[in-house]
Amino acid sequence: MIISQPVFYEFGNISVPSLLLIGAKDNTAIGKAWSPPEVVQRIGHYSELGPETARAIPGSILVMFPDLGHAPQIQDPERFHAALLKNLETLRRSAGQ
Repeated sequence: MIISQPVFYEFGNISVPSLLLIGAKDNTAIGKAWSPPEVVQRIGHYSELGPETARAIPGSILVMFPDLGHAPQIQDPERFHAALLKNLETLRRSAGQ
């Protein structure tokens, strides 16, 4: 499904509080291994994809970890969990709960 049915076009329909925690050095891209070089150079740039996704999801909060990659929760669990808890509380308050 991730290859044949991209969901990017549905992000604007998300109506629940959303928190994005993203490592800016992540360059993961499904299908990258099978893609031509000109495509590989255009995909998996999470330093760009993170802000783009946050803009597409109404009311979302984006936390970028500039020095981390695909698994910030493993690479720096203390910083990740601090950001998670802080921003979950922010989302809870903004939802009026």
